[in-house]
Amino acid sequence: MNEIDKELLNILSSGKNTSKIHKEKKVKQKEMEEFKQEFSRTSASYNANRKKWVFKQVNNFLKAKGDFLTLQEEAIEKLQNCCNYLESSVNKERNTVSSTRNMKTSEFTDKYTKEFQNIFVEYNNGLLELDKKFSSLKETVQENKELEVSFMIGNILKLNSYSFNKYKIKFSTNFQRGTRIQLNFDIRSLRKNLNELKLELTQETKELKNLAEN
Repeated sequence: MNEIDKELLNILSSGKNTSKIHKEKKVKQKEMEEFKQEFSRTSASYNANRKKWVFKQVNNFLKAKGDFLTLQEEAIEKLQNCCNYLESSVNKERNTVSSTRNMKTSEFTDKYTKEFQNIFVEYNNGLLELDKKFSSLKETVQENKELEVSFMIGNILKLNSYSFNKYKIKFSTNFQRGTRIQLNFDIRSLRKNLNELKLELTQETKELKNLAEN
């Protein structure tokens, strides 16, 4: 029993006029209701801001993933160009004398190696940036795990089972004929994997957009 109720009970027991105490009680009740409403508004505003922050990290990750897939596509094109160039060059050298062929073959090897080194530098930088955005997103979702959207985001992006192995490029680094054939096969596999990742990103973006709008 609060103080006003106790006072009201005492007044009733003594037979005194209770109108004043009733007014005070109504004022207190009104103040309490206003406090509850303000607390509710503040809490809702706080959660809304947290939700915005979570989705900001989501958008950062999706952008990094899109940028990385663009970089991956460019890397595959460069790989294909290198492979085509080497195949064409080796075919042209078949009719040259042995010493000249060996010298030019060495030049092709150097060019091939340099091209691939440049590709890997760009690709690995993109992969590091993607990993950075992913870590930031996962940490933010964990910090706001009591929000319903955090749980749903985790499910859509499969944050707890996410693997970067699907982004790694594996291919031969030798341009001998047998390995060039393997390289062409590797490039086809990379293209197939890239298309699957693009579809995955499109689906994730669609689901997360719907989630943000609800």
